[in-house]
Amino acid sequence: MSFFGKLITLIRGFFIRSGDDLVTGSPEAIKSTYAVAIADSQKRYKELEAAVALLARERERTEERLKTLEYEEQDLQKKLEGALSAAEADQNNPTHREAGIRYQTRIHEIDALQLKLTQDLELQKNKVEEYKMRLRSFKDEIDRLKREQGEMIAEYVSNQQVLMLEDRLRGLSENVVDQSVIAIREKVANLKSQARIAAEMNQSSTSAQDQKYEQIGADKVAARKFDELLQSRIEAKKEQKPKVRDLG
Repeated sequence: MSFFGKLITLIRGFFIRSGDDLVTGSPEAIKSTYAVAIADSQKRYKELEAAVALLARERERTEERLKTLEYEEQDLQKKLEGALSAAEADQNNPTHREAGIRYQTRIHEIDALQLKLTQDLELQKNKVEEYKMRLRSFKDEIDRLKREQGEMIAEYVSNQQVLMLEDRLRGLSENVVDQSVIAIREKVANLKSQARIAAEMNQSSTSAQDQKYEQIGADKVAARKFDELLQSRIEAKKEQKPKVRDLG
């Protein structure tokens, strides 16, 4: 994990663990906390950028040094060729030989130095590329902090608004008006129950009276029906008696 990744994790952990209003109590507090982290990160980025610049400069010096040695070696090779030609033409003159040996010695030194500088240059190039990647990572993390700053503030405000709305709704459901409405509903329900019971009682009394009248009426109807049946039988028997023949 990069430095900024650890920093973001640290900030989040601190928010979760501490609950400190100084850093989490308001959008302004969150913005200020992130602003401090971003400023510190940018400072570190500048410091690393300066260090990478020094590495790059050192790499350039090595490259320049290698080019200088290359030119020097080419010049020595020419001089060595001249010394060899002079010694070949004038073998009794030791000056040509001494110059040639000096040139050859320096060429040998240059070859060894070039080998070392080439190795150093390779390491320097690798280091510069490595730290350039770190710089890019630093920049990405700074941009991420900036984005997250806005996201955190927006999320905080959104959640705060939700909580305020929930508190408001909770308050509305628990206030005096609601209790009064509930009391009215209960009162009306009780009155309905009383009215229903009274109606049932009245209906019960009326029903009993109706049943009494119905019974009386039924008895009278039955008596009248009986009398009618009896009279009918009597009359029928009268009609069935034989008539006395008149013999006069």
